[in-house]
Amino acid sequence: MMSSAPKKRPAREVIAATAVRHFAQYGFSGTSLREILRDAGANVAAAHYHFGSKEELYREVVSTFLTRLCEERQHTLLAIESSPPGTQRERIETLVRGYVEPHIRLCGDPDAQHYVQLLARFVTENDELTGQIYTEILEPTRSRYLKAIAAAAPQLSAAELSRLFSFMVSLMVTAPADSSYKSLTGRSPWPRYPQRLVEQIVAFVTAGILDAAGKGGTGL
Repeated sequence: MMSSAPKKRPAREVIAATAVRHFAQYGFSGTSLREILRDAGANVAAAHYHFGSKEELYREVVSTFLTRLCEERQHTLLAIESSPPGTQRERIETLVRGYVEPHIRLCGDPDAQHYVQLLARFVTENDELTGQIYTEILEPTRSRYLKAIAAAAPQLSAAELSRLFSFMVSLMVTAPADSSYKSLTGRSPWPRYPQRLVEQIVAFVTAGILDAAGKGGTGL
């Protein structure tokens, strides 16, 4: 019996997977659509048919995982809000974990490394397109978590809480690809045990929020 030939991946899927790798390495501005298509073995017509433009391709690959993360965070927040609050520490720790854990868990997915690196670039890149995607996809979930943490730590001003939340997000997205960690240890920053990294970030951020709240929220 003749063996069947391996099934060819759809052009759209191949282009998107290749684009993730390029955007993760070079960022949006530094990525060439021509180079993506060359590596994907696709032509310009295929890219325009499936995505329309480099901007739409970027939006597609970023949105894929951001939407998944936001849906999981929203589901977790609903569960948190419907449960007894416990102590202030317990509530804040649970909220921080609900936001951080879905992202870090991606590090345990062998197919997600480029997405994690891309999301780290996405948060730190400051251009109009990134801002639009952030507002459309991330802002609703971020606002709900900020509101929940504010309720748990009413001592904090809105400005200080926003700053602390920003610290948390920056730590969450950069830790798995942190070049300073590599220079200090000689080891890859990519976590062998993602859950351990979750615990470290949650403990660090929770302590910072509680410390600021204990000081009455001095404002930043």
